[in-house]
Amino acid sequence: MIKKIFFVLLIILISSCGNNQTKPNVDSYEEDILGFWNRVGTIQLMNGIEVDTLAFKDSENPDNKQIKAYLSDRVMWLNNFWKDSTAPWKGGSGGYGKFNIYSRDSLTELMSNGTGLMGSGLKEYKVKQGTSSQAWNMSINLVNSETFSQKNSAESNYAEYWEKLPDLAPKSKIDGVWKRVYEIAYVNDIPVDTTSAPGDVILDVKIMSGGRYMYQLDLTGFAEPNEMLYGGLGGYGSFELDIENNMLYEYQEWGSGISTPTFDPKVNKQTHEITFYNDDLFLQIDKSNSGLINNSEATGRGLVYKRIK
Repeated sequence: MIKKIFFVLLIILISSCGNNQTKPNVDSYEEDILGFWNRVGTIQLMNGIEVDTLAFKDSENPDNKQIKAYLSDRVMWLNNFWKDSTAPWKGGSGGYGKFNIYSRDSLTELMSNGTGLMGSGLKEYKVKQGTSSQAWNMSINLVNSETFSQKNSAESNYAEYWEKLPDLAPKSKIDGVWKRVYEIAYVNDIPVDTTSAPGDVILDVKIMSGGRYMYQLDLTGFAEPNEMLYGGLGGYGSFELDIENNMLYEYQEWGSGISTPTFDPKVNKQTHEITFYNDDLFLQIDKSNSGLINNSEATGRGLVYKRIK
């Protein structure tokens, strides 16, 4: 009888352990934060309690836009309203860097590069402090995988309100965080010159995921502060990858820095021939753009991107 009771208890224990292994008690905040987010407005707080939500669409500036993407351990954001009318560039701002999320109410962004006022401000900060990034410690409220709010300081009475943007396409081999490592000049479709893209001169980083993309081209190491190019340029839009025909189609909607035009979705089509050398390296050829740093006789350019994440 004792042996029978012991055997039953052993079976229950094994079954219980198995159930614990297949259903781990893990908080999903590290997954919930990932993706593209659209800022829809600002939450007003009083003594830490939400009292009102001020939507962009109902404000004095209904055309204000701000997009943010978290992917792996990288963050990138873009807006069209944080700008200075006296600056040589006329577009908004953007930032790029790494992030750490500690819980559903705590996140740090380590911003290293950017465009517009953010890019110029980061450049000045890094030179003065002798550092490679600036830390932004934020109080957040990550409600779930669809909404979150963010305060840039604990004592602030206002919080940015964000909603998750849905994927526009299935995941593909181009999804990830990419950095330009080479630029190739083409003359009459023939490659004639290859130039490296050192990060301390030009930093071109692109996040692509679920049919959406965003990029930041920091030119603060390339131009002088009183020049238009110092503002760099960023962009946000959607993309389509035709892997069978080796084509990438990008539809930029709006940008930052010196990039000021605005387009409706799926209107501003940019066509690129694309070649994957492997899963972590691809060439993008644009026959309508000669680039910034290459041969003056170039009629097109190729950009070689290396996967960061």
